[in-house]
Amino acid sequence: MKIIIHQFSRSPQLQDILKSVDKDPYKYSNEEIITTVDQFLPSQNCEGAALGYFSIISHICYFRSDLEKTLMKIAIRPLYYLGITDPENEIKWVQSYVKKKSLFKNNYYFTSKQGENWIQNEFITKLGTVEAIIKEIVIEDNIENET
Repeated sequence: MKIIIHQFSRSPQLQDILKSVDKDPYKYSNEEIITTVDQFLPSQNCEGAALGYFSIISHICYFRSDLEKTLMKIAIRPLYYLGITDPENEIKWVQSYVKKKSLFKNNYYFTSKQGENWIQNEFITKLGTVEAIIKEIVIEDNIENET
């Protein structure tokens, strides 16, 4: 568990959220968690951002399923901008690329055992939620482009 925390050293608050969510899931308010995750920028490119966000949110969502939709929207947005707009393909992408730390791979971002469990067992069941989030992003982008 300590290993996952160190990769987010640029945000002490995010590190503390990740560290405490398993022992005290409600130590931080919903707003504090959502704001901290949303303000963290894992990468300047979409693939790296998606990897980073899903590494973070999968661990949190394992313990705080009440935050899934809001956190998933933060993590799905970079995949959408990467051009992956089909919900099934987004789920497959996350399952393929967001993994636990491996001795054999030098993953820049990785999730915890709990995060991988959430991706493999819970995220896979969220097809309708992913589809709804993609539609929200499309609507928001259309509104921004009109102004």
